[in-house]
Amino acid sequence: MTSKRGQVATEFMMYATIFLFVVIVAFVVVNHIQMTEIPMKENTVAKETGEGFVNVMTLAVKGGQGFTYNYTFPRNLYTAIDKTGRPYRLYFLTEGNESMILEWEGSYGNFSYAYSLPSYEYYFEVDGTCIKETGVPPVPFVNSSACPRIFLSNDRGLLTISRG
Repeated sequence: MTSKRGQVATEFMMYATIFLFVVIVAFVVVNHIQMTEIPMKENTVAKETGEGFVNVMTLAVKGGQGFTYNYTFPRNLYTAIDKTGRPYRLYFLTEGNESMILEWEGSYGNFSYAYSLPSYEYYFEVDGTCIKETGVPPVPFVNSSACPRIFLSNDRGLLTISRG
């Protein structure tokens, strides 16, 4: 009779070990899948923020003369690691091939996206905090952490972007 009890105890420990091994493997697989999805989700958030900004600029251009708009945009983009969010920059290349570049430091490195802007005459009111310039020739950029909104004014074929 005692040999059966030993066999039952041994089988129980073997089944418990196999079950625990399967649970650990499942946990590792699910964790790996979630970790690979984080950069993709951050990528989507950054791209959509830039697209929203370009859509507003396109709306201001197509709105024609006299169109004004006060645009509020997110000051920070949130990451999976840093729940307080991180600021980003929007660079505007308006000489010739008009475009905008969004740069943001995500959880897994730097995100940088380019967007086409409508062909138009742009003027950026540089204030040194919200809208700054960098490089030679000077390239205007918006520092998201310094201002939560901008003001767009279309007047006489010139789109003026200023602090909101």
